[in-house]
Amino acid sequence: MLVAALLPADSTGVAQIPRRNPTGALVRSAVIPGWGQFYNREPLKGLAYGSLQAGLLGWTLYENHAADHARDMFLATGDPSWDRDAEDHRNTFRSLIWYTAGAWVLSMLDAYVDAWLFGFEQENENFDRNAGLGLMVGIGL
Repeated sequence: MLVAALLPADSTGVAQIPRRNPTGALVRSAVIPGWGQFYNREPLKGLAYGSLQAGLLGWTLYENHAADHARDMFLATGDPSWDRDAEDHRNTFRSLIWYTAGAWVLSMLDAYVDAWLFGFEQENENFDRNAGLGLMVGIGL
């Protein structure tokens, strides 16, 4: 109710409903992981998505470096265990590319949907008030 009091009312006396641009949220989340969530005033989600994507990216880069190192060691020594190591790291690297891309797409979709739903609670309150629906209980002292 405090939110409704802080928002300007239109000519009917109904509080304006705050909005977010879904495309803007999606693009922000595509450019910088978590930015779209911050734009939608969801900072915990923004930190979670940003941290997840940064962690996945760091792990992906590490696996790529480890695969290159193991391949170099195999070429230098001829030891087949280095070749198996390189192949294991390369397979993990390929999997992580998919996980990172999936997290990126999920982050963008989450920002897009949250932008569409931004202000949904306020809209429901306005609808209930205008339609005469709902129950209000108050205790006066």
